[in-house]
Amino acid sequence: MSERKQETGFRPAAGLSHAAIRTHSIQDSIRYYTEVLGLREAFRMYGEDGSLATVYLFLAPGQYLELFSGGSREGIAGPDVTGFCHLCLMTKDIRKSYEAVRQAGGPLDSEIRTGKSRCLMFWTHDPDGTQIEVMEMPPESLQAQADRRLEGACGFRPMRRSGQQISTEECTRILREEKRGILSMHGENGYPYSIPMNHWYDPEDGKLYFHGAKTGHKIDAIRTDNRVSYCVHDAGWRKEGEWALNIRSVVVFGRISPVRDEEKAREICTRLCRKFTEDEEYIRKELESALPRVQCLELTIDHMTGKLVNES
Repeated sequence: MSERKQETGFRPAAGLSHAAIRTHSIQDSIRYYTEVLGLREAFRMYGEDGSLATVYLFLAPGQYLELFSGGSREGIAGPDVTGFCHLCLMTKDIRKSYEAVRQAGGPLDSEIRTGKSRCLMFWTHDPDGTQIEVMEMPPESLQAQADRRLEGACGFRPMRRSGQQISTEECTRILREEKRGILSMHGENGYPYSIPMNHWYDPEDGKLYFHGAKTGHKIDAIRTDNRVSYCVHDAGWRKEGEWALNIRSVVVFGRISPVRDEEKAREICTRLCRKFTEDEEYIRKELESALPRVQCLELTIDHMTGKLVNES
């Protein structure tokens, strides 16, 4: 091994970019991963003869599953094969994922079970026999505990008073139930720029959505640097006989970008309106008059923590 000292804070391998699988029938594999497991196709690449050579499937920003054509059925990965063993895909709801695979007619090789690491999992396989583990990592799982312990090494500080930290489930509940928070951006002349915003948290994709004007300081700021933070807190409560409030707050770090799809923008604005009123006629008129002037934004969460604070 080289004795050369690495640059402080630099990691030669900083994340998993993609896993690659050579397929016997790339079309069968595309159908399995998109129609059974719900992955989205990112792009395709073709060989010199014009045949389909490679397909990238989107998992998360910067993370893909790469499918190659031209494989044989020999050397299928398995529990006793040296080298590649299986592919594990994460889910936020193991039961919904299991039911989705079942309804899509996909193979189910196990029931949902709890692993040694206290994660929840089930098994399926692709058309070439590659074993696929689908996993949910609840807060008590060893993986989730390691995430919390090691996240400071990935660029985010661990919470100093960890005894006051609340669970991820509690954080997402607050994001779902509360109507507004403070969005903070890199402003002009080195100053931070923070503004109150209404939000909608979509539990299906784990993103926060906003709406606002198409031009202005906010739009200029995120064009310059799309890294932002967003803070939300609940109304708090008091214990009987005490004056101090107990408040739960959530701080989110992530990257924000404009929503280009018109139907998605309509859904976002509709969801935001319904957080404030159930008057469907008002919502319909508001969408007709205001939607063309609105720019919706999506915040992809990189890091999230929550805290319970007593004001005394």
